[in-house]
Amino acid sequence: MSMRDIPRSAVGGAVKLARLPLDIAVAMLPANGHGTGAKPAAAIAVDRLEAALRDAAGIALFDEELREDAMRRRIAADERERELRLRAEAEQRTAEADERFSARVDDAEDHRTAAEKRAEHERQAAERRRQQRAASATRRASARKVASRKTRAKVEEKLEEEADEARLEQLKKEADALEERERALTAQAEAQRLQDTATKKKAARKKR
Repeated sequence: MSMRDIPRSAVGGAVKLARLPLDIAVAMLPANGHGTGAKPAAAIAVDRLEAALRDAAGIALFDEELREDAMRRRIAADERERELRLRAEAEQRTAEADERFSARVDDAEDHRTAAEKRAEHERQAAERRRQQRAASATRRASARKVASRKTRAKVEEKLEEEADEARLEQLKKEADALEERERALTAQAEAQRLQDTATKKKAARKKR
């Protein structure tokens, strides 16, 4: 070992002793698991301090090798700092992309929910219209039956009052015609009911 190596070794030992409590403090800092955050930044700061101490010692001892070692340590710290900055920027971009994606997912979900509500509203409106048509058809059928009964009562009254066989036959024909018309109207109402039922079943199948 040369005479110059002795103070150089002493400087190394002193620097290591000086940074020991700092290394312990850095080791106790929380890590985020991604190589970014306070812990790696603090470690780089301690490395810069060591480089500065070595450079100062090299100046004091006129030791160019110590100064070159200090420079290499500063360059390495700069490189690690640059890598840390790039990694942090990448994490930031990833977080922003995730946030934008989550926002798009939320928007799509809102649109889907609104579409489902509109579809449900349309189904309910269609069901109400069908029920209204069915109720209206029922009322018309009931009204026709009442009118038919009244007409039949009048016919029967006339049949009782009229003794003429020809008139009686005519009145019977009228009664038959009214009865036939009633059956036709009833059949029409039933056909309408069956059509409404088929429409409802078809809508139910589409819903599934």
